[in-house]
Amino acid sequence: MAKKSSDTSDQSSVKKTSGKEPQTMEELLKTTGYTLLGLKKGTVIEGKVARVSPKEITIDIGRKTEGVVIDKELETYKDVLQNLKVGDPVVCQVIVEENDRGQPVLSLRRNIFEKIWTDLAALQKSGKPVNIILKEPVRGGILAEYNGLRGYIPQSQLDGNLSKQLDKITGRVVEAKVMEVDKASNRLVFSQRAIAEAEVLAKQKDVLAALPVGEMVDTVISSVVPFGAFAKFSISKDGTTHEVEGLIHVSEIAWEKVDDPNEYLKVADKVKVKVIGVDVETGKLSLSIKQTLPDPWEHVLDMFEKDSNVRGTVTKVTPLGVFVMLTPGVEGLMHASKMTPGQEPKEGEEITVIVEDVKPDARKISLSPALKEKPIGYR
Repeated sequence: MAKKSSDTSDQSSVKKTSGKEPQTMEELLKTTGYTLLGLKKGTVIEGKVARVSPKEITIDIGRKTEGVVIDKELETYKDVLQNLKVGDPVVCQVIVEENDRGQPVLSLRRNIFEKIWTDLAALQKSGKPVNIILKEPVRGGILAEYNGLRGYIPQSQLDGNLSKQLDKITGRVVEAKVMEVDKASNRLVFSQRAIAEAEVLAKQKDVLAALPVGEMVDTVISSVVPFGAFAKFSISKDGTTHEVEGLIHVSEIAWEKVDDPNEYLKVADKVKVKVIGVDVETGKLSLSIKQTLPDPWEHVLDMFEKDSNVRGTVTKVTPLGVFVMLTPGVEGLMHASKMTPGQEPKEGEEITVIVEDVKPDARKISLSPALKEKPIGYR
């Protein structure tokens, strides 16, 4: 009887504490403090690394059974995943709610890419090279891949040798430097030329002291890029012949403005250049073609007399006025105030202008439109 009295007392106590008995599973879970973790395909959850091995990585996601990382990712992102440590927090996505062993199958792709972007930012800052896989040529460069992320190498960031083998680059692994990292815009840019150039410059540093600025040398064009061209030649030091390479910047190709270096230079062209800069510390060499040619401004007064009519080609139309090339390397300006609004000539158009003033020291020529008809009262 005493036991019965005790049971009655306990039941009465439960009723007083809870108020009423649970009517649903949700109410029952609330009374126990237990949270049921429901998994559906596509659900993103947080967990901790429980085990790492070459054949399997398991994740503790708060269930009785640990989740397992999908096999495909173990191979694709092998290097990144094998660096995980037991206890590392990760964000994962459910791929399969339960496999034949009762384990949720998970993807760490999101977590992996977050880490890769972070690593790339650090690599950009340090300048440390990385191995990338070349995928395919595209307009203006090559698509490349680094640990599953798609990146891009602009044409200007390829060395001359690789530029000549674009039909054979797919699948090739090369070293490159990380130039741009922007996760928000998914922009990743590499430079393969920076690696190749660094090797060349390292070899050049020891021999450039033997090359004086101002010397004229015969060179062979090794590659043409949007910002200029690279040229190679040989110099001797201590009885040994060394091949060196320098840059002819686009502004040093000709006295006139050069928009496309390919219109002036081709690979294997033989050209005479002037050495205009030697940086022994970095191994960089600056060359010039135009400085081997007469400066057209030296004789500009002989070519263009004041008040004379001359023919020229419009090279640029700006709010300030119209620039007209009178001869290669010599441009004049026809100020906007001297033209009828709406009747400005177009870029590329040949026009006749009047030379108003010539200032060789300032490298300036002032122009005005040539009269198309006789003024009123003219006889």
